[in-house]
Amino acid sequence: MTIAPPPLDVLLEVNSADLRIGAVNDALDLAELAAPAGVRFTICGTLTDELRREAARRGARTLERRSRTFSRSGLPLYAIDVLRWAATLLRERPDVVHLNYPGWGPSLACAARLCRIPVVARAGPYAAQNPSNRWIDAHIGNCQAHIASLCDSPLAGRAVVTGDLFRPDRVRATSALERALPPKRAVRAVFLGQVVERKGLHVLVEALARMEAPCELLAVGGDWSAAGYAAHVRELAREAGVLEQIHFENHRQDVGAILATADIFVLPSLSDARPRSIIEAMSLGIPVVASDVGGIPSLVVNEETGLLVPPGDAVRLASALQRLTDAAPLRRRMGDAGRARAQAECRPDRTALAYAALYRRLAAAARAPSRDRAVARVGS
Repeated sequence: MTIAPPPLDVLLEVNSADLRIGAVNDALDLAELAAPAGVRFTICGTLTDELRREAARRGARTLERRSRTFSRSGLPLYAIDVLRWAATLLRERPDVVHLNYPGWGPSLACAARLCRIPVVARAGPYAAQNPSNRWIDAHIGNCQAHIASLCDSPLAGRAVVTGDLFRPDRVRATSALERALPPKRAVRAVFLGQVVERKGLHVLVEALARMEAPCELLAVGGDWSAAGYAAHVRELAREAGVLEQIHFENHRQDVGAILATADIFVLPSLSDARPRSIIEAMSLGIPVVASDVGGIPSLVVNEETGLLVPPGDAVRLASALQRLTDAAPLRRRMGDAGRARAQAECRPDRTALAYAALYRRLAAAARAPSRDRAVARVGS
């Protein structure tokens, strides 16, 4: 007979209500997937009707409250908000407070500390003067690269890797096209991501221009009619003579349908953590060409599930794309290996259990005598 774990309540603050953002979906997925482990979530922060409905569908409550960040000029208002949060916490009585982003001394974290409630937060870059450093008991990352800056800081003992909350069923649920895509004319590489410089799209354009028999590129994300970097990439493509090989598509939700048209997934990031888009591509059996940077090598095994190239190296990127463009058997072999790796390594249920176990350790430590709390803060 299986004994159900005792209930544990988590108050989770999100700083965005945009359901297109991975961190927001992670919060919702966590609420749903950790429920069998006895964890009950209340989501607060930036809320919309759409987010409230989705939270309810996932079994989470919502609360109309959001934090203020610390500032000396706004100290009186900040202090009032801390007191308001303290009153809310005493009423709600959560076992753990979870911040989807730590921010700069959010009032909720300060209030939780005053109420002796443990605080966890999504890992971010270490900032020595951030007041949150004193209040957060565990900084959570999905891979070692995500917590790298914290591991080289005084917060190293509080940095924890839990894994990904990737859900393959979400990709399968987006297999119907929102709107038509251009028909394939050649081997197709697909880019999915933000249209920002750190994603290396300018390097990708140069790589396409260097290829002997170039593939076509479907670049999906952001707003390609915008000024700034999007316009710069389009101009580079025109100058390089590859504009006709690229189809620029604004952000859309039908990720599964887009990836189903791909022969290669390409992500030439200059910096990155552990991109969800790579896991999505691997789960569908698509070989990956990506930069050897951040947490990407923890996903892509070079020469096995895809090809890794140095960030910013258009010559090596062109060579990797050419290899896969020219060799369908190699694409199939790497795609099959990537699918197997994603199925074995990217288990959202296992990640949710890791979160639940961390929450319970912190809650138990908070209830322990004060002399034991430092030892039990994060645990192993």
